[in-house]
Amino acid sequence: MPEKLRTLAEFTLPHMILTCSHCGRRGRYNVARLIEAHGADLPIRDFINTIGRSCHRRRHPTKWHRCGLGCDALIYMFMPKPAADGYAEEIEHQREHIAR
Repeated sequence: MPEKLRTLAEFTLPHMILTCSHCGRRGRYNVARLIEAHGADLPIRDFINTIGRSCHRRRHPTKWHRCGLGCDALIYMFMPKPAADGYAEEIEHQREHIAR
């Protein structure tokens, strides 16, 4: 079953900060303005891909030079909380999914 893509409407911080782990590129985007311009249903992944189109490393990746553009806040924003019910089951599900 494909994973549900997270949308701009689900991003809870007022600004989305995109950084590249390889070249140091950095940009700060107002989420309310992004929603006005692109719509609340735009998947965050699609927005990041749109921004990354101007990166030479994304257009022409090589073995040693790839684009590392991403948003660090996403890791923590959509990760299950340890104290939440079902946390252990969610972690086990993720491990099984990775093992496949």
